[in-house]
Amino acid sequence: MAVYFLLGNTTIKMSRRPGVTEVFPVRDADPSLAAALAPHRGEIAVAACVNPSCEPILQKACFAAGLKAPLYAGRDFPARLEMAVESPHTVGIDRILNVKAAYAKACRAAIVVDFGTAVSISACDSAGRFTGGAILPGLAMALKALADGTAVLPEIAAGRPKSALGANTGEAIRSGTYYGSLGAAKEIAARIQAILGDGAKVFATGGGSAIYGDDMPAEWVLAPGLTMDGLRLAYNESLK
Repeated sequence: MAVYFLLGNTTIKMSRRPGVTEVFPVRDADPSLAAALAPHRGEIAVAACVNPSCEPILQKACFAAGLKAPLYAGRDFPARLEMAVESPHTVGIDRILNVKAAYAKACRAAIVVDFGTAVSISACDSAGRFTGGAILPGLAMALKALADGTAVLPEIAAGRPKSALGANTGEAIRSGTYYGSLGAAKEIAARIQAILGDGAKVFATGGGSAIYGDDMPAEWVLAPGLTMDGLRLAYNESLK
């Protein structure tokens, strides 16, 4: 049996069963991660990493809980996705796994909008080949950049604005970052759809996807566990 991990920029996610995920902020992951792993002694840890600084944290937790060192997608076993881009080795493993899972679900050209620390938009064509995408700052990053880069604008919590027409500075910032991020994602996804054709299906995933709720296009599929699904799929394929 395997325990799956996504090592992100701000969180470490752990999943034993599809649809069930525990989230550990990176800054507080040790020793809470080891405690969560304790019931899984003897199992295999399988991980995908976009934040190498988290790898020692996970390895320490695995050893403390009686597991071997984790196996990493793209390093210890292949993701098995054809890459039709320049410099495939520079593409984040999370983007590759997102597309792998999306294509498995859609069986046609697909686009994945991953709302995380950064918003990554990744696509595959009708043959399932990774064809590229776009990357832009995530909501929390945009809010922090406004506060850090200006003299008087405050740093506020991410959230849905009361109205697009902000009645005060805080709500104006919230409106601009919220609708700006969502609007950018919609625009980029629509332009990629026009390039791909074939009725490309759009999936929304990532820790920030839930915040957009009903404001997302109705035809988008909300799939918060998509990256973990791709990790499971890649690992299971490697066992065959």
